[in-house]
Amino acid sequence: MSSSANYDVLHSFKDIHNVVLNLADELNDEQLNWKPEGYSTSIGFHLWHLARESDYLKAAILHHYPGLDLGYEEEGELWIRENLAQKWGFPVEARETVGTGLSGEVAAALPIPSKVELLDYLRRSYEAIEEFIERLDSKYPVFENLDEDLRKKIENTRLNLLVFLTHDCRHLGMMECLKGLLTGFGSATEKRK
Repeated sequence: MSSSANYDVLHSFKDIHNVVLNLADELNDEQLNWKPEGYSTSIGFHLWHLARESDYLKAAILHHYPGLDLGYEEEGELWIRENLAQKWGFPVEARETVGTGLSGEVAAALPIPSKVELLDYLRRSYEAIEEFIERLDSKYPVFENLDEDLRKKIENTRLNLLVFLTHDCRHLGMMECLKGLLTGFGSATEKRK
């Protein structure tokens, strides 16, 4: 669905999310957790990280840019609301992380959950950020008649969204590389549905 906003980042988010989910759907639990020797992260780690980042992004934007008036109650992150860190057995020192800045040892030891649980969290995180973008772009398709403070918040929000879109693309590339090493070369983007 296209929006009437000056740009259509929602389409790009949905497209990359689809490609990531299709790549993950093709792999089993063992493949999602496989790592080349001497490498700290698996495809499962990257999927978890993408879910955490998407989950965190919406909550962080709503926290840092109050007054967007998008109809959200204070709901926070799925990660926190559902106690996923505790449920999945994450060590205390890694329960608040989104996956950046971890040492190789900590990243390698994170207890990435089963494919079913992991993809459920990823899908719900993706759906939440897509809904957020849809609400933002529907409410503020243009900047006319907005005060300067609100305009700046929307500009910063959209900049953050674009940064995270490129972030997702970089992780897709890493996952494609890992998948190629594991199963033979094949790009996930070749299989877009």
